[in-house]
Amino acid sequence: MNKGKLLILALALICFPMIQNCGGGGGGGGGTSDVIVADQLINDGWANMERGAYTTAQSNLLQAIGSPLTVAQRIAAHNALGWAYAKDGKINESIQYFEVAATSSPAENEAKVGLAGSLIWRHQTTEDYKRAAELLGNMPPEKFSSPHSFLALNSAKVHALTALAYALSGEMDLAKTYINKAAALDSMMVGTTVDRIDEAFQLLGWKD
Repeated sequence: MNKGKLLILALALICFPMIQNCGGGGGGGGGTSDVIVADQLINDGWANMERGAYTTAQSNLLQAIGSPLTVAQRIAAHNALGWAYAKDGKINESIQYFEVAATSSPAENEAKVGLAGSLIWRHQTTEDYKRAAELLGNMPPEKFSSPHSFLALNSAKVHALTALAYALSGEMDLAKTYINKAAALDSMMVGTTVDRIDEAFQLLGWKD
């Protein structure tokens, strides 16, 4: 791996906390009482996550996944559990749950961001980088919004993560496009994660 890619990978790993910290209807599932119970478990999972009670959140959400669910609840529960593991530092464990929510129909954009970040963190092969770039590029980042404010995700951060994914997969033109967009969205913030990634791109000569 060349020095530039190694540096940006190190930056990605350091900045991954921006991703760590950074429901509705549907067919299938059980009866009305099952739907109510599942909704409560999913809501409890998010509430416990926000309080930092990640183990309790994981228990809530595993219980939800083991119960009768609508299609929408299944997606929501897997997305939430992926975040519960990611925020608890269990990145590899989060991937299987993000995978379900990110590839279901309709796909959950929060899960796509979580899955992409987790794949970059895992970096077993270059395919992890390429998959992350594909997930984010196809979303696309311009359409991202998060209903869970405590995850501290925003469009600028997602654009920056997309730039990292493309840079690590060797698609530098797209990486430059997304880091420029991230910098524009985050133009008033000095010293932020996006700002540090933007500076790294400049140092590496990856940004005009």
